Amino acid sequence: MMKFSAPDSGQIHVYYTRADQISDPCLLNQYRSCLCPAEIRKADRYLKPSDRHLSLVSRALVRYLIAGVTRQDPQSLSFSTNEHGKPFLVGFPDIHFNLSHSHGVAVCALCRNTDVGVDVEDVGRRTDLSIAKRFFSSSEAALVSKASGAEKRKLFFDIWTLKEAYIKAVGKGLSIPLNSFSFNATETEIQITFSGTGRTDPRWQFFHWRPEPGKIVAAAGHSDSPIVFKPFWCVPFEGIHHG
Repeated sequence: MMKFSAPDSGQIHVYYTRADQISDPCLLNQYRSCLCPAEIRKADRYLKPSDRHLSLVSRALVRYLIAGVTRQDPQSLSFSTNEHGKPFLVGFPDIHFNLSHSHGVAVCALCRNTDVGVDVEDVGRRTDLSIAKRFFSSSEAALVSKASGAEKRKLFFDIWTLKEAYIKAVGKGLSIPLNSFSFNATETEIQITFSGTGRTDPRWQFFHWRPEPGKIVAAAGHSDSPIVFKPFWCVPFEGIHHG
């Protein structure tokens, strides 16, 4: 098992994996062998081979990364979920993680002692951008509405990924309406504002990363101190390098 340095307190490590480029049978067998029976059943239930493959690689990514920082055997790791379905690692309360996958890629965020959420999107996927009027705050929807061409699509996915990352970090699912908070997506320093109070919360810190053309990753963390975001590319059980 490859060992690598765990995130220090005050860091969020985000690992990006091109699952659709992993085809080595030995690696895929290793992935399958480290999953628990429930994870294997979940992966096998997908009808499309590409979806089965992405599910397999995604879960192996989580186990590989967490095994590396806890020095545990990947197969021995135990996971559970909170009442809203957010997964957590059993027995290591200081380790927090979140997983996202979309269109052949998987992303895992890993940190210590802080809630974390991550989202990855393919900005080229077919999307009705007018749904911003239904799901975004009025200020966000106005921003998207005023933009045109490529800028409209960029703004939409900038905001969408931030919202998903925040919702996943909070861990309460869609019981939090997407229009109950806003992001200043056109500013350099991303801030969240809550619609009910009009107040920001600087403890929530957000990051965007574009690892390659057409892909965008957003991460969210909650801390009284500044958080350092560190991006990496990863092939589970093969290697990691800085993004």
